[in-house]
Amino acid sequence: MAKNEIKKAVAKRAILGFIYGVFIGQTILIIESLFMRDGNFYPVAASLVNLAGTKIGAVIIQYFLTGIIGTTFAATTVIFEMDNWSLLKQTILHFVITSIVMYIAGFLCGWFPHKLSSTLIWFGIFIVIYVIFWISFSSYYKNKVKKMNEAL
Repeated sequence: MAKNEIKKAVAKRAILGFIYGVFIGQTILIIESLFMRDGNFYPVAASLVNLAGTKIGAVIIQYFLTGIIGTTFAATTVIFEMDNWSLLKQTILHFVITSIVMYIAGFLCGWFPHKLSSTLIWFGIFIVIYVIFWISFSSYYKNKVKKMNEAL
């Protein structure tokens, strides 16, 4: 990809990623609130309300942080289109960027306790989910390439 193409792709994916991130974040909050089975909606963690000072301030912070998560995941997919990089380099860079952004957002939003053990568990869960998605996407694209080669 040329630099201009990369910039355009990143910008387009970032905008869509923000929208997807907010949508996914809000959907997760609705599902979590439904599991509480008390009829209430739980938009943010108490620790974020304390950090923000008000509930609406906390909701706004979380809104933008989930958007940033979506932006990060979407925009960094361009990394996998860098033909001159190895798949290992692409994967490591993508993992590092996304895990750091997810961790910072999760830490600020209060999605897990601020303890070393919770951080280690969080990264363990993130790694497992990342590997599952990586294997799924890798298998999908290998099958797609195989079908394209068969069609030739």
